[in-house]
Amino acid sequence: MKKKDLPEKLYDLIPSQATMYMMVKYSLHKNLVQIPTSFSVDREIDFDLLKQAFNIEIARNDSLRLRFVKQDKKIKQYFLPEYHVDDIPVLHFANKAEQDAFFSKDVKRPVLFLKETFRIYFYRTDGVGNGLYFNTTHLTMDAMGIVIMYFDMLSIYKALRSGSEMPAPLEPYEKYIQEEFMRLADQRRMARHIDFYKKYFLKGGEPMYAGVHGPAFLEKTRKKKKNPTLRVPNAYNPLYDKCELLVQDIDAQDAKKIFDYCMENKLAPESLLQFGLRTYCSAANGRTPDVFMMSMCSKRASNKEKHMGGCIAQPLQLRTILPETMTFREAMDEMTFTRTQLFRHSQFPYPFALQISRDLYNFSATQGPACMMFSWIPIPLGEMLPFKLDFQAYNLEHYFSPLYVISHPDPRTNGIRINYMYRVKLSTEADIRALHENAVKVILAGIDNPDCTLGALLDQVRVAQH
Repeated sequence: MKKKDLPEKLYDLIPSQATMYMMVKYSLHKNLVQIPTSFSVDREIDFDLLKQAFNIEIARNDSLRLRFVKQDKKIKQYFLPEYHVDDIPVLHFANKAEQDAFFSKDVKRPVLFLKETFRIYFYRTDGVGNGLYFNTTHLTMDAMGIVIMYFDMLSIYKALRSGSEMPAPLEPYEKYIQEEFMRLADQRRMARHIDFYKKYFLKGGEPMYAGVHGPAFLEKTRKKKKNPTLRVPNAYNPLYDKCELLVQDIDAQDAKKIFDYCMENKLAPESLLQFGLRTYCSAANGRTPDVFMMSMCSKRASNKEKHMGGCIAQPLQLRTILPETMTFREAMDEMTFTRTQLFRHSQFPYPFALQISRDLYNFSATQGPACMMFSWIPIPLGEMLPFKLDFQAYNLEHYFSPLYVISHPDPRTNGIRINYMYRVKLSTEADIRALHENAVKVILAGIDNPDCTLGALLDQVRVAQH
């Protein structure tokens, strides 16, 4: 759009979007800031009706009408008053392998957000079902925003097909953006956040990088830097961001144990999963009690935010220092307490919190103590749905973090699916398989005996050999 045609209402990026834009600025690969997913059901779909539903969704979900422009070297955004998609390709695949090959190829093509904000395909796949593939820039939507869009579209489609009433309208993302700038202008609130994060990062001293691949990379960096006490290497070097994807599953029986334990003890499933992952990282790094990871927080706490599109998620910097004398039950309480504290300060922008840690410990731009990024997408399980659902995330092939773990309930099996996207420069497939197998083993052992110590759980871990 030419400058003279731009609307008067131009907004700066809010912190959640600015966090995603950091990946564009500091990466050589522009597809790193997009979210490609597919969503299919084992039902016949009238694709003409689904296209109608998608256009109604565009009118209801203003994040689909969000557009970006560069002005005075800054990214600005605005909302189109209306937008309509005339043509959506309908593809036919003979099998799942053919479907995956096509969409994996599309992932390699960046969604250049200054030119387009999403790509969408409808498809039929023999033996799988019918559905849609949606690849969008992270600046317009986070993972929960996409799930909200998918289920709202299904509700619209159902209403169109049955002639029933439309679902309740979604909340406007534009209003959230306006409110976000008001929150950022609240100096007293910002001061409380800064005070919390300074104390949080100082507690326990300088954190340690405990990668899934073990201490070899850290030791190599220590020798190179001639600093035997170095605790945080340059694990975020953008020159070595090539990734492979390993998909692993937790079967329905074990997943039920996890969900039941969470229900009985008022825990979030992601707390248990992160505990299993951090326990393996501890074991792989000399049983260090100090493990630091990033956890993507959807920030959708209110009912209003749970019915809104857009990108409002941001990473929380989850540091856990858990001694081996602590029991599984106590460890889960500690993790829940830490996560709750961080969630209370989730309105504080991640780039600001990141800068506080860099200033305190003099970290460079490529240094960071977090061994992974973790994300939990709460897809409804099959027993909650009237159809068989297949949800899939795809490999970006490049990522800024050493490891990106995307997990979600799997409605096809009622299990849990975990996508491990790992940097091949740092980790091997054997590392990731050992991470998964031992994380699940530790979680189930803790559920069976919540009073066992972390030391006893660590004794059960078998670290991948190099």
